[in-house]
Amino acid sequence: MIKSHAKINLHLEVLNRRSDNYHNIFSLMAELDLHDLLKLEYSDLSRKSGDVIVEINSNGGEFSSLIDDIPADKNLISIAVKSYMKSIGLGGHFVFSLTKNIPSGAGLGGGSSNAAAALKIVSETLHRGVDDCLFDAASAAGSDVPFFIKGGFAFAEGRGEFLYNSDFNDKSFVLLVNNGIHVNTGLAYKSLNKPVSDLMIGCEDKRKIIENLISGKYQWKTHFFNDFEPVVFELYPQIGVIKDKMYDNGAFFSAMSGSGSTIFGLFDSRETAEKGRKSLETEGNRVYLTKFRS
Repeated sequence: MIKSHAKINLHLEVLNRRSDNYHNIFSLMAELDLHDLLKLEYSDLSRKSGDVIVEINSNGGEFSSLIDDIPADKNLISIAVKSYMKSIGLGGHFVFSLTKNIPSGAGLGGGSSNAAAALKIVSETLHRGVDDCLFDAASAAGSDVPFFIKGGFAFAEGRGEFLYNSDFNDKSFVLLVNNGIHVNTGLAYKSLNKPVSDLMIGCEDKRKIIENLISGKYQWKTHFFNDFEPVVFELYPQIGVIKDKMYDNGAFFSAMSGSGSTIFGLFDSRETAEKGRKSLETEGNRVYLTKFRS
């Protein structure tokens, strides 16, 4: 059994649209202690090449119903494992159990993290480790999946498949608030009205700028941002209200993660974070207090 962690985007810029209809991005991503649990319950590697069966069973957790709601062939775990096995020319039957604690469609990367965890388990079962085939399968499964193969803190570029190490190391307390609104990622992208770059240039310079700001966390409010916020807050003003309340309750930085709808707030002390938690635990809000994964 391994932990499958959530993430937040401390900074997220949407750049140009690509020929494959995805967008290039520039983001600083960070793993959190909040996690699901994934276990390989059964494996059979005797099937012929390309014949891959993947089953996912619920093993509890606050969001266990999500597992049954998603058809097996649409689950990112299944997509990732099948892609990986076919790329290495093997067949197999895998049965996973998943304890689901990370909300879906919340900008926390839960499904992508599950897919990455499954790929790690299967590669270890095959004694292959992390290789190009694994990263290719991760990228094919979803834009955030490669980050979870790497983990920790990283800059993500391209569609999310190009990852660069970050010296980010912060001990702040992370308060997550999700009010249950599911933001359609496709609609969020279509609704973006900011001018975008014609080419993905300057990312190396962007990394240098962000790295220089990392140690001065009280500057983050001024310099870090999420391009989706204006769009999502216009569609769902109540999400923007949560961000305002984070600052009202003492967060030194707050933003939306991904395309939403989770708002995170960073706090210097557990005491202040707990006060914020109590204030934001209103009807309809799910609130989690966690930390960055160490």
